[in-house]
Order: sequence, then C-alpha cells, then structure tokens
Amino acid sequence: MKKTKLILLIICSLIVSCEEVVEFDIEDTKPFVVVNALPNTDSLFFVNITYSRFFLDNQAFRPVTDATVTLDVNGTPMTLTQRDGANYLSNYCIAAGDTMTLTVNVPGYETITAATRAVPLPDLTVPIAEIDTLQPITAGEISFTLNDPSSIRNHYFIYISERDSGTRWNQWDNKWDTIDTVVHSYFTCFNREITDPCVNRIEGMMDYYNQLLFTDSLIDGQQYDITLAIPMFRDTAENPLLRQYTLIVESLSPEAFRYTAEVTAAQGIGQYFAEPTRIYTNLRGALGIFAAIARREIGITFTYKDPTTPQQKRIHKSR
Repeated sequence: MKKTKLILLIICSLIVSCEEVVEFDIEDTKPFVVVNALPNTDSLFFVNITYSRFFLDNQAFRPVTDATVTLDVNGTPMTLTQRDGANYLSNYCIAAGDTMTLTVNVPGYETITAATRAVPLPDLTVPIAEIDTLQPITAGEISFTLNDPSSIRNHYFIYISERDSGTRWNQWDNKWDTIDTVVHSYFTCFNREITDPCVNRIEGMMDYYNQLLFTDSLIDGQQYDITLAIPMFRDTAENPLLRQYTLIVESLSPEAFRYTAEVTAAQGIGQYFAEPTRIYTNLRGALGIFAAIARREIGITFTYKDPTTPQQKRIHKSR
C-alpha cells in the first residue's frame, strides 16, 4: 500500500513540474486595420472598417471612425462619408465593367489600397418552382437554366434564402410562438459538374448542400439546366406560403470567389481544432476583402407538380 502511494506521488510531482505558465501581453500587440467591402449591383456602395482583435477576445470589433476613404471608379474619384460607426457610405451603385480602386488612410497606419472589377449580372431563365408530393421525401423543386458566356472564366455562387415568419404552436411550452427567421435552406442537386463536395457539401450530411460555389470550367458557354430540391415537412408542403423562399444567383469577381471559398472552408467543423487561419485578402496594408459581386434575387412561389400518369393521378388525388 505504501509503495502504491509513493508511485502516485512521484507521478503527480512529474506532472506539476512539467507545467509552465506563459505570459502574453495583449496590450503590446498593435491591432490590424480590417477593411471589408463587397460591392454588389443591388445596393449602394459602402465599406466597413474596424480594428482587429485578439482571437481570445469576445468583445465587439472596435470601429475605425477617423479614416479617410476614397473610391476611384473608372478614373473618377469620390470620397465616402463616415456614418453608422464603422460604415463609410456613398451614393454610388456599381455597374458591370466598372473598374474600382479603393484607398483608405487611417492615422498611424500605412495607406491601404485594393482594386476589383464589376462583373456582369448572371443570365438565367425564370425559375419553375414545384412541389413534388410523389417522391419518397416531399420536395420543393426549383429548376432554371444558367446561360454561361463563352470564352470567359465565370465564377458563380448559388443559394436559397428561407424566411419563416408568423405564429407556430409550441408543443413543448404549450403556447403560440412568434417566428421571424431567415436561414439558408439546405437542398439536393444532381448537377455533378457544380457540386464539388470539397467546397459545398454540408459536413456530416451526404449529398446535401446549402450553397453551390463553382466556376464554369466544365460548363463554359452552355445553357446549363439546374434543379435544386428542398426537402419539406408536411406542413410546409401543404402550406408552402408559410415560408418565403428566394433564389439568389451571384456572379463573383475572382477575388470574391477565392475569398468566399476560403471563408467557407474555415467554417467547417474540423477547423475548430485547427490553428488560426489567415483568410485570403487582396488588400495591401490591411486585412479584409474588396471584391465585386453581381446578384440576382428571385422570389419563389411554389405550385404543385401535375401528375402525368393515371396511376400517379389516383395517388395524388388520394393524398
């Protein structure tokens, strides 16, 4: 018994002796300036400017309120006005082909610059949205054709916004809840040319996605048919207007595509156990991104898919 106690004491002393306290003086680390601007064709141009923070700090990012911000569009400069904390605004809305250079000066820091070029709006047909109650899992299908320009490298980002609003009966708390949430719907897609699992697949969910990020390397110059299928619960399928769906199709500049891909990868479950990751930036003298986006947003109204055979009609009518 005494021998066992002695062994335990020796082990404990070894563990304690290996412990080392490392001091880190956060105050000695000068924060970076972080500039984020993703100008798109459906809103006025603005830039968000903050200071970076230590990765263990959970406080809000501190806004930079004394910056001088200039945007040069096709050789014509304009100065942005600081409003709303970290946001600097203008009355300019980008157009396809615009060449933009951003310059930011913050006291005590070197001049920050970046450039990007606005891409054309994505060209697509009006989506057909139908609810298919004949499938094993009820699905809301959204079909459309993407008309890809030929001989030009294009970058696309597709997702579905789902807004759930109104009142729902909460069976757990035995009361009515007021709901107003917006999320990215998850869906299936059998267009293998655009469903790179390394970029788009939801971790732990086979063949389900909440976004499609891809280039036209395999569909260049094609009229490419795309069908997305949203799995629906019974109440949604029977009352599709309870939720509002919006199809968003974006054309991205090369900088926006690379930035989006790296941000998406960094948010994977496995990344929580990885070292801090530096996300792609095209800014000189700061962190962040300045990259153009051309966006189309199309509201979706589902109708029921018509059965095509007598047997299917009987099944459909019995439901």
